[in-house]
Amino acid sequence: MAGQEFADVRAILNDLDFPATKEQIVAHGEARDRGSGEVVRLLRALPLGTYDNISQIRSSVPLDPAADDGLGTGDEMRKARSPHDQRVAQHLRSPDA
Repeated sequence: MAGQEFADVRAILNDLDFPATKEQIVAHGEARDRGSGEVVRLLRALPLGTYDNISQIRSSVPLDPAADDGLGTGDEMRKARSPHDQRVAQHLRSPDA
């Protein structure tokens, strides 16, 4: 999940009163999510606790790190299976990198 998925989370939680527990956040999301259910899935993955604001939720939502790298899930899995450590020697790097 990248920026768009969190934008959907933010839109659904825009009228949530803080502080809120995970259970309150999930219930609020379930009541307002009319889409694919992706937002509710993300909210259910939150760690148990009480959240004081949307920023705390943002830092706790398990986003897909591959999306931030511009990699798809298949690319990320292929990278993880590679026996190579993904580092490139200085002399092999492109000069504009």
